[in-house]
Amino acid sequence: MDVISVLLVALVLALSVLWMVCSFLMRYYWVPSALRAVMEKQGIRGSPNPPNPIFDVFDGKPDMKEISHDILPHVLPWAAQNMKFYGNVHLNWWLREPRIVISEPKMIWDLFMKKHKDFVKSHFIKLLSDDIFHKGLFLANGEAWARQRQIVAPRYYIDEVKAMVRAVNNATSQVMAKWEAFVKDSGDVERELDVQVEFMCLNVDVVARTTLGLEDNDFQNILKYNITLLKLQNDQETWSWLPFARLIPFGINVERWKVRKQLNDLVRKQVRERRKKMTEGNNIDFIGKLLDNPDVREDVIVAELKTLYATGFISLAPLLSFTMLMLALYPSWQEKARQEVDQVLDGEVVSPKDVTKLITIEMILQETLRLYPTMPLIARVCIKDSMLGDVFIPKGLGVSVNVVALHHDRDLWGDDVNEFNPSRFKNGTATAAKHPMAFMPFAYGVRTCIGRAFSEVQCKVIIAIILQRFEVKLSPNYRHHPVITGPLIPKNGMPVILKPRQNF
Repeated sequence: MDVISVLLVALVLALSVLWMVCSFLMRYYWVPSALRAVMEKQGIRGSPNPPNPIFDVFDGKPDMKEISHDILPHVLPWAAQNMKFYGNVHLNWWLREPRIVISEPKMIWDLFMKKHKDFVKSHFIKLLSDDIFHKGLFLANGEAWARQRQIVAPRYYIDEVKAMVRAVNNATSQVMAKWEAFVKDSGDVERELDVQVEFMCLNVDVVARTTLGLEDNDFQNILKYNITLLKLQNDQETWSWLPFARLIPFGINVERWKVRKQLNDLVRKQVRERRKKMTEGNNIDFIGKLLDNPDVREDVIVAELKTLYATGFISLAPLLSFTMLMLALYPSWQEKARQEVDQVLDGEVVSPKDVTKLITIEMILQETLRLYPTMPLIARVCIKDSMLGDVFIPKGLGVSVNVVALHHDRDLWGDDVNEFNPSRFKNGTATAAKHPMAFMPFAYGVRTCIGRAFSEVQCKVIIAIILQRFEVKLSPNYRHHPVITGPLIPKNGMPVILKPRQNF
């Protein structure tokens, strides 16, 4: 190779390196700095550096000194501090993504209703949760989201939801029988049990029954893989934004790839086993109907089933766990709900018609979701210049809805904002606060949680069966530490004292 050729190769390599460096600086430093300047000109300011870590995850601060529902300073201390100094609309950083954090109902209305086409799921959210929700509806945007929602939507038609009640009944009754045997084996009238893990297993089991028509499901491994991926997701939070960081074959990445493959292989195996059992007129479950559709590829079915499994243990298990905490802390509400259950069910299993009559349980679940929202932050990123209220949002700026702050806003909910008061929902959610956007545990608008109706029915059925069979007290071993790991969960589990009812 002559000298000129060597020089040309060297020049190309140098320009390539220069391009990569400039691209890196442009994306992670120059553009974020420019976006911050645009917001500061509008009087919107915030902390200059990203919180590290963003969430208090599995390690970090100590438990709360007492059981208090005023959780914002504990679960999102940086947000509480920014709100104190900069107000309900302030700047923050999500890794290297600049964003404004909002808890103003009018701006939230614009975000989810009027300008929803201008905002999509954040790149960094997709980066962190790709292993769990890869290619599923949860992370999809644009046309891909519209296609996948059309595929998944039939599962949540009201008739489909009603048909799932039987599966929830059967799965929950099996768990209740196990709990009764667990107490009986102790030789005592009551016994402590950490129900958080129990609810995780139960929800994965319910997904298998209602989507695959399976009762003998390998949910323990599915749960184990998802929990491992969630833990690894949080472990890599502080450096995953670096270019190619998730592609380098070392330590945590190798473990991620291994567990992700195990989960994918297991779910794909379930789908293929379900395909083998297909018979004409017997494909009434969700996956059976998708398999009947030649236009739906196997990888799409696997992705959506993974999403259903993940949302079951990520969102519903914490909600049920915190609801058990509320029932244990407030025995008068527990007894009121139990009396309703006894009157409505009269010792029988829950029927689809019974679900709508469980008003007290519905109010308790809603108040639990207000105090301990499963999804405490909802993140979007702006894809075209837009406006939220009177605030100009430039393309590339992230927007986070602080649901915890919104649900604990004294101006919206009154002086008893940090107290457990299910009665505030006696006339429904729209009038529970001073603004209809003050309560949004399932997001809002076209991208509201597609499984909201089924989630509400499932939780009502499970709580009703628990109250039908057990009295619940809080274990002295419980330590209050709600923590954000993506969803809001009880870090130390949910140990309660279960006492089977003698007259059931």
